[in-house]
Amino acid sequence: MVLVTKYPPIPRLSIVVPVGCDAAAFEATLVSVLENQPDGSEVIVCHDGDYDDPFSLAGEVRFVTAASNDLVDAVSAGATAAHGRFVHVLADGLRATDGWADSALEKFEHHDAGVVAPVIRSGLDQVILGAGWHDSADRLCKANASGKRKVSAGRKNIGAYLTASFWRRDLLRSLGKSCDLRDELEACYAYEWMSRDAGWRCVLADESNVISDHDSINGDESSWSRGTRLRAIRSSFQTGGWSKACKASMIATIANGFRPSMFAESIGQVFAPLSEASITKSLRPQDVVASDDGGAAMIHRMPERSFDVSRRAA
Repeated sequence: MVLVTKYPPIPRLSIVVPVGCDAAAFEATLVSVLENQPDGSEVIVCHDGDYDDPFSLAGEVRFVTAASNDLVDAVSAGATAAHGRFVHVLADGLRATDGWADSALEKFEHHDAGVVAPVIRSGLDQVILGAGWHDSADRLCKANASGKRKVSAGRKNIGAYLTASFWRRDLLRSLGKSCDLRDELEACYAYEWMSRDAGWRCVLADESNVISDHDSINGDESSWSRGTRLRAIRSSFQTGGWSKACKASMIATIANGFRPSMFAESIGQVFAPLSEASITKSLRPQDVVASDDGGAAMIHRMPERSFDVSRRAA
């Protein structure tokens, strides 16, 4: 008798669902994923060690322990544990819809598509809260929110929100190891700039819809710190300094002339040079897998089997 060892099929997609601070929101997100789970996919739940699986889902999902319940740590742990060629992150408060992953995965047929942004819609009236984001004169990391039910014309350079995004697995892994920023919005912004620097681009999947239980994108709140920190991150990849920061701040202030709530964020960009040095030290774009180096290799590489779920992802 010949014994043949059978290995489970390697999934094409790994869906990472982090456990956040809101247990009810996390459960709603996980249920939506399981109800609409695509064929050839696995579901990974990332938590800080305190989640005890009250619904006995160990047979349907894989549980991975992250360094903390911060989104950035959870995503990093999920990407390291993922067996799929592609990784989808869906954070709590967001819900999957029927077929939402199919059209997003099709976008990876473009060899330089490293990340794909789905359309985030309000659960109340289906209007678009964010079809990715872009940088504009009045604001950095500005949501592509049309306030309509149809996606507006695409933009050349967009980014994806980390809370709802599709990635090439090896790209996401390398970003997690190359960025020390732990704030969710800052990491989201830095990931996009590092990806561009490595030759990748973000693509919008206009037929991939996720539903938000909130009426705004997380991290979209205006603040002085938001303007300062995002401008400092951008300056790490473009010309920085006081002159550039002052000019950007002045333009943003004028552009937001009829929106007083945005003044603090606009003026905050002036002080970006104070944070540029520390932020630059937190980013190692040279360690991000490049589109011309990793594109073919990451598709055919066998999954690692040595991941210890009791420890933080390396």
